[in-house]
This record gives sequence, structure tokens and C-alpha cells, in this order.
Amino acid sequence: MVIVFNLTSGGIGVTPMIAMAHELHKNGADFELHYSCSKKADAGFLEDFDAFPWMDKVSFYFSDQNTRADLDQVLSAYQQGSHVYACGPDRYMTSVMEAAERAGFTDDERHVEYFNVPEVPDYVNHPFTLKLARTGRELEVPAEKSATDVLAENGIPIDIKCSDGICGVCKCGLVSGEVEHRDFVLSKKQREEAVILCQSRAAEAGGVVEVDL
Repeated sequence: MVIVFNLTSGGIGVTPMIAMAHELHKNGADFELHYSCSKKADAGFLEDFDAFPWMDKVSFYFSDQNTRADLDQVLSAYQQGSHVYACGPDRYMTSVMEAAERAGFTDDERHVEYFNVPEVPDYVNHPFTLKLARTGRELEVPAEKSATDVLAENGIPIDIKCSDGICGVCKCGLVSGEVEHRDFVLSKKQREEAVILCQSRAAEAGGVVEVDL
């Protein structure tokens, strides 16, 4: 089966997509890159594209030149196993994901890349217990701290980068427990077996979240 990668970017969101395109090209993967921007004059990296060996896979759309992307059309050739990645303003990524869902892309085949932390609900932090499955050790996480804070304080190494739930570096296997997922990385299916420790917490006060540590 050939896996098709649809890379869609809005404005400066093209930055990670260029890196992905280079990697996909190197690996011989089938992909398309769709680059949208309000004004052509504001679009970044345009002068670089002609030198890319995968330039034939790129489509440009500029609103000020009446070439706005029809996202339903862009994603209409969906095949099972295809993936779509979007990076750009929140409204743009929402439009891409909605079009991808209409086209048939499953939850695990739709991906977004954030530059900034999106607006979040007014969450209420409750204390909870973090249980480490490999040792049975239990750590109390107070309302004012995150799971990664408490792990670090107890000398338990855990990779962390953004602390905002957008990079996925602190992803950990979820063994048991009801979780209030506050990340912007995991799909619904992935949330059944993983948790982003820098932001997510037990769904209820006093809950126990067991992780693969």
C-alpha cells in the first residue's frame, strides 16, 4: 500500500512542512504540499522552493491573487492509510481538519502542528495520585503542580520541552485511570493508551492515573 501524505500549511506554518517534505522525499514517499497564504508578498521561503527536488509536488494558493485553496478538493483523493498534516493559524488548521474528516481521513490520520498554545478552557486543577506501574510507587500531585514537576522533584527522569501540551515530548504510556487530556498532540484513539504528562491530569479530584514508568 502506498501511503500518501498531504502536507497543508498556512503562512509561516510552511516551516515544519518543508522539513517534512525533505524527509518524505528522501524516503521515497508519495506526498503533496499545499501552501496557502493571504498575500503572496508575505509568503515565506518562496525564493527557496525552485531549488527543492520535490518542487513538482507543491501547490500554492494566495488569497490576494484569487487562488484560495478548495480544501475539500485538495483532500478529495483520500485513500485508506493516507495522512494529512496541517500547520498554520488555528482557524486554518480547523478548516483543514474538518475537510479531512469529510473526506474520510480517520482520527489517527489527521495531524496538526502548533506554533503557539491555542486558547484553552478554564480548567480547574485537582490534586491526584500518579502511580508508576513499573515499581508500584505512588506520587501525590498537588493542584498547583504538574505530573512532570513532581516526577522531576522525585528524581525520576522524564523528557520535557514545551510544558504546554503541544510538542508531545513527555508522552507516556497510560496503564489505567480516568484522565482529563489537555494536550494538543494525541488523537482520540491515542488517548486510550497514552498521556501527555506536562498538562493532563486525573479527571476527578483524588483520582489515580497509572502510567508506564
